[in-house]
Parts: sequence; C-alpha cells; structure tokens
Amino acid sequence: MLATYFFRPQRHRKNINMQTGTFPEILTAAQEYVAALLNDQLTSNHLYHDLQHTLRVCQMARELGAAEGLGEEDLEALELAALFHDTGFTKTYEGHEAISKLLAAQFLSTQAYPEERLAQVLDLIEVTYPPKVPQTLPEKVLCDADLSNLGHTAYFDYLQSLRHEWRFFLNQEYADEEWFALNYKFVKKHTFYTEAAQQRLGEQWNANRKQLKKLRDSYREAPAKQDKEQALPGAISNNKSAQTMFKTSLRNHLDLSALADNKANIMLSVNALIITIATPLAASYVRHNTFALIPAILLLATCLASMIFATLATRPIKMKGETSSHDIEQSKSNLFFFGNFFRMDYERYEHGMLEVVRDNQKLDSSIMRDLYFLGKSLGRKYHQLRICYTIFMWGIIITVFAFALTYNLASN
Repeated sequence: MLATYFFRPQRHRKNINMQTGTFPEILTAAQEYVAALLNDQLTSNHLYHDLQHTLRVCQMARELGAAEGLGEEDLEALELAALFHDTGFTKTYEGHEAISKLLAAQFLSTQAYPEERLAQVLDLIEVTYPPKVPQTLPEKVLCDADLSNLGHTAYFDYLQSLRHEWRFFLNQEYADEEWFALNYKFVKKHTFYTEAAQQRLGEQWNANRKQLKKLRDSYREAPAKQDKEQALPGAISNNKSAQTMFKTSLRNHLDLSALADNKANIMLSVNALIITIATPLAASYVRHNTFALIPAILLLATCLASMIFATLATRPIKMKGETSSHDIEQSKSNLFFFGNFFRMDYERYEHGMLEVVRDNQKLDSSIMRDLYFLGKSLGRKYHQLRICYTIFMWGIIITVFAFALTYNLASN
C-alpha cells in the first residue's frame, strides 16, 4: 500500500512555490519513501550505511548549503540527492551509486519532477562515488556532507560500524594496526571542499586525525626498524646491479615466452597438416586394408592430443582486469600488468599507480611480482609443450611400429 501511494500521481505534488520555483511537498514524500525503503530492505549488518546515516547527511547538506548561500532550488536538489544517495545499498554493496540513481529517477519521475531538476539530482548522487571530483558548489557541499562523519565526535563509533560492513559484505578483514593505518591515511589526505565545512567540522576532524595517529602508532612495535627496512641499500630502486639483473631476466623471460609460443605454433601446424592429409588417405586405404585401422587411429589420436597440449600452452590465462585498493595497499597486485587493470576506470588506475610509484617498497614488490608470475606462466607453457612433444614423439614411433606389425601379420 505504501509503494502504491508513492507511485500514484497526486495533484498536490505539482504545487510549485512561485517565488522560489521549488516543490514544497516533494521532500516530505521523498523522506517518507526513503525511510520506508531503508527500514524494510537494509539488513541488520548495515551498521554504518543505515537510515540514520542518510538523515545525518541530509541535514548536514541542508546546513552547509544554507551557510554557503545556495538558493532554495539547489538546496532542494541537495536534500533529494542526500536522501537517495545510499538507497542502492538495498540491492548491492559495491556499485550502489548506479542503483541509487535509478531509484531516485523512478521515484521523482512519478512525482512529475521537472527533467532538468531531476538531472541535477542524479548528477549530485553520481559525485558521491569516491573517484569523482566535485566541480559545482552543490556537488562540493554534498561530498562534504557525505563525509561529515570525519569531523564528528562519534567518528570512532561510525568507524567500527564501517569495519563491520567491510568484513561482512566485502570479506575484508583488517588487523587493528592495518585498520587504523588505512583510515589515518585517508583522513590525513582528506580536505573539505567548502569553507562552511572547514569551519564547522575542521576542529573535530583534526582531533580525530590525531587520535587515529596515536592508535596507529600504538600498534607499531618497531617503527624504526620498519623505516630502516624501507631504506635498505639492497633495494632494487637503489641498486643499479639489481636493476640490470631484473631487466635482463625480464627480457630473457619474454624471449623464452615468444620461443615457447613459436614451438606451440609449429606443433599446431604440423599436426593440423597431418590430420588434413592423412584422414582422407587413411579412410580410403583402410577400406581395402583393414590391418591399417589401428595405426591410423593411433596417428590421429597422437595428432589430436598434441594439438590439445599445444593449444593449452598458448591459451591466455584468465584475468580479472581489476585490482582492489586493499590489494594495492598490501602490495598484493602488479598494476604494470594489463591483466590487473583493463576493466578499471582511469581515475582508479591513476590513483593506484601513484600509490605504487611513490613507495619504493611497493615498486620493488611490483617488479618482483612481475618477474615471478611471468616465470610461473613460462613454466606452465614449457611443461605443456614438453607433454605435447613427448606425445608426438612416442605417438609417431608407436604408430610406425603398429603399422609394421599389422602389415607383417596381414602379409602372413
């Protein structure tokens, strides 16, 4: 009944405030709809992205927007975007912004909301996706409101709620040191876009940042040792001999990989040629000389098995095309290999690459991972090539002996 009420056109929703150009009833209807939606469809594990978070963001957006001197139309769009910006969590956790925009568009369209105003609301929701950079003042206000928890006295309570969500929905488990270090880095780099947010939230943001640093440092047993390890003279980035060795090894691996592919192509061509020529000849020959049936079958089986392993040797490995921020932080991925980033948008790739190149330890790890997994791939190729050539060699030998044996028996 509630959904039927909200998606039924009603005349009072078309009432317009002629002085401001706003729709007085639309916010009330949106608040009721979003409250019902989040209460009904969010799970008990949505401890951070719940209805209270949405209401806090909505209130903060209104306050910051008013402090920045936005007009009523922009304030209305801000509040609507704030109300709908996390509704996508009712359907999915990652990529929820697209669902949030869809739900907002469906609801506002049924309310006869003007298309140009609807487009503004959808753009505001879009900018809450982290890689996006706000351009307009309303966008900056909404981004500040969405992350106003960074300057809230209950920040650490919210942080624990977010940690629970990441553990449950993203399967990302962090030790205390990792968790506080990750969030300290984020808070330290964060800057509020609007002057109103800086004045209202800056002092508490700074206090939270300092507390995060204390918590992070309290879990570090030997920070001096860690700093020393990061500046080891034997690191690749500081050792010309190591760099030369890695370059030579990488080049040799690439040459060996090309050689393996060439060997596999030779086997594919030879066996395909044998099958193409031998099959029709064997078919006509075996019809009158049944003793040749077994050798013919052995020859075709040898060629087929050889082709299978030659194909496996050249078949590309399965690639995800994406790398999570956590894997980059923990040096568990190599962004220099295309298979780890071809599905990522440029903003995420640029952010991850900058994270790698500014840290010598992460850069060294990427170089070593590249060499290691290239070697693993090369080992797989040559293992399958060895099987391919072995099958071909013994298959031809057995076929010849089988033909000689069956021919001799048939002659006698």
